[in-house]
Amino acid sequence: MNTNLQELVSLSPDPIIGVDSAGTVNLFNLAAQRLLGYSSSEVLHKLEIKKVYPSVEHARQINKLMYASPDGQIEGFETQLLSKAQRVVDIRLSARLLSRDGEPFGSIGFFHDMTERKRLESILQQMSITDNLTGLFNQRHFRAVLETELERASRYGRPLCLVCIDIDNFKQVNDKLGHLEGDNALRLTARTLQNLLRKTDVAFRSGGDEFVLLLPETGNAEAQAIAARLKDSFDQSWAKEWAAKPGCASVGLSMGVAEFAQNETADALIRRADESMYETKRNRR
Repeated sequence: MNTNLQELVSLSPDPIIGVDSAGTVNLFNLAAQRLLGYSSSEVLHKLEIKKVYPSVEHARQINKLMYASPDGQIEGFETQLLSKAQRVVDIRLSARLLSRDGEPFGSIGFFHDMTERKRLESILQQMSITDNLTGLFNQRHFRAVLETELERASRYGRPLCLVCIDIDNFKQVNDKLGHLEGDNALRLTARTLQNLLRKTDVAFRSGGDEFVLLLPETGNAEAQAIAARLKDSFDQSWAKEWAAKPGCASVGLSMGVAEFAQNETADALIRRADESMYETKRNRR
């Protein structure tokens, strides 16, 4: 490699890694050292390229893609590397085979670190499925998760329950104490759900003062017991934190439980849980 090319490789902000025909690293610039935590002396003519991928299969896949390409190159291929500290790093790779007289004698790859982009994508994805006020999943995500769980319950014949929840007298909280306190009441409800649910359960704010619980691997009797515990916990928290506030309405939770029946649609299950919840509300009144 001539001096000018060596300088360009050294100054590149992106990692550049070259390998010989045996797959041993023979080019490892400063950016690659920073990204993967190896010094050049640890790598050059010593380390096999497959060692910087999470698995041998990763390395083989990239090699196959280059050899399968008419021009011996790949562009913008998203994969992962493995640092010296065993940290998985998301990268975008552009690479090509190096040939002399038509015979490959190695390859060179240009690696763009995707860590920050993946982090931002994860944040945006989380924001798109999360209710900003309560931190629970939102209505949009509820429908997606429900369809997945219904398909699984139907395929394997497993129980699944849906619980619809409504805050009684929530409008009076807003009218008498203001919307800021109304928001706090919604957060209290969300905290109650988060604190008592099991790892497999999922809670959603479906809109306004309404919430939904999805309880996989749960039959009707167990779901009713979970709903009762949630109601008791909410009542205790409300009595402790809110009952003494001037003009505060008597607030509680109305819940309706429905267990999935084979071949039932998502809308039918939601409708049954919703009807059960409103029946509970009417009885409370």
